[in-house]
This record gives sequence, structure tokens and C-alpha cells, in this order.
Amino acid sequence: MKMKTILFTLLTLFLIFSPAGIKAQADASAILRKMDDVMLAVKDKTVTVKMVMLNLKSQKEKVKEATLTQKGSAMKLFRYTAPSSDAGIATLTLPNREVYLYLPMFKKPKKITNLAESSAINKSDFSIEELAIKPYSDVYTPTLLSSDNGIFALDLITTDDDIAVKHIVVHINKEHYYPEQFDFYDKNDQLVKKSVYHHIEVNGFWVADTVSMENLKKSHKTTLYMTDIKINQGLKDELFTVENMVVTD
Repeated sequence: MKMKTILFTLLTLFLIFSPAGIKAQADASAILRKMDDVMLAVKDKTVTVKMVMLNLKSQKEKVKEATLTQKGSAMKLFRYTAPSSDAGIATLTLPNREVYLYLPMFKKPKKITNLAESSAINKSDFSIEELAIKPYSDVYTPTLLSSDNGIFALDLITTDDDIAVKHIVVHINKEHYYPEQFDFYDKNDQLVKKSVYHHIEVNGFWVADTVSMENLKKSHKTTLYMTDIKINQGLKDELFTVENMVVTD
């Protein structure tokens, strides 16, 4: 078994550092950068969100509603509006990986750690990190797995200690370069979560209007349906403050 592992490692290194391997690596990097360009092309966005949380075994579902306000890749305010038990709960993401959580019962926003970014948001199947719009090419090294049926499949690996998910496989639409699916792997390289995206064109830009996340271990799925999508409105930085997380009647 040890010898097989050594041989596999040597073969992988050969494939990567051979002329063909170097070209494939360059191609994979270019594809990932194009995906980032598509995802980051929208300068700002506001949407209304319907969140449907489904137990895949019992088929029991819960529905929540929220609003999302976003500017660039670093500033995002996500606020629940329904049901009444969740209304007012908010998360704020700021540059330099600053994340705040506001729970109305505590009356004051609280800064949360990077470790908490991997935790589920309000019992959904999304973590703060998974909902973030970020340049994947900055932190992940891609390898081209396949190029079939109108899809590029890239294997993404990172050694960045600040990134909770170290291994992802992303499926990218060849025509528009938007991501259609992310497969998330744990530290044992087991597939644990799967996210599927549907995009629409708004004012010449591609934006997601439906995003689902399935937790394969928990047999649970959360789907976000986004409507009233408005982009590039010139939103001000002042919207993305800790003070603005608190809504007063």
C-alpha cells in the first residue's frame, strides 16, 4: 500500500511538471480566473430571499425569508425577515474577513471568529464561508479534471489555514463561465456537501437566482430562491456597518 502511494505521488508530480501538465495547469488557472471574473462582475446587488430547508428523509420543510445587500466581494448584509421568531437576525461580512452576528435577544452585534465561518447559518446547510462571493483563484490551486458536455470540471486545493474547506470540485459552464455546481470534500476526502447554482442574465450580467446546498451526511438540503434582483445601484459603504445591522421599529 505504501509503495502504491509513492508511485501515485510520483506519477502525479510527473503529470503536473511535464510540458503537457504545465499547459493543463495554466489552462485550469485561466478557467478559474474567468469564473471569478463572472462572479465578481456585479459591483453591488440587493435581493429578496426565500430559504427552503428540507429534511430529505421525512420531507419536512421549513421556510424562512430574508434580504441580502452586497457590495463587491467583501461586504454583505444578510437579514432575516420571516418567520417572526427569526426576524432581525443578521450577519455582516466586511473586508479582512471580519464577520458579525446580530441576534435581537442580545441587543448588540457580536464579532465572530474565522472558525465560526464554517458553522451553519441559522440551522441552514450554508456556512458563512460557503455563501461568500470570493475570488477562488486567490486561494485555490486548480487542476483540470475534464472538459465534457459543455462543462469544465476543476479540482481545487488550498493549504490556506484561514480557509475551512480545503478541497472542492467545481463544474463551470463553458459558454458563460459561471459555476453550476460545487462539490465539497472533508479532510478525509469524502464528499460531504454539494451546491447547485442556476443563473439568469440581468442587465447583461450573470447572477444566481437559485442556489441549493445539500448536506449528504445529514440528508438535509437548503435552497435559496432569489427575486427582485437589482444590481449596480451604486450602493454606499455606509450601508455595511455594525450599527446598520440593528433594525429598530
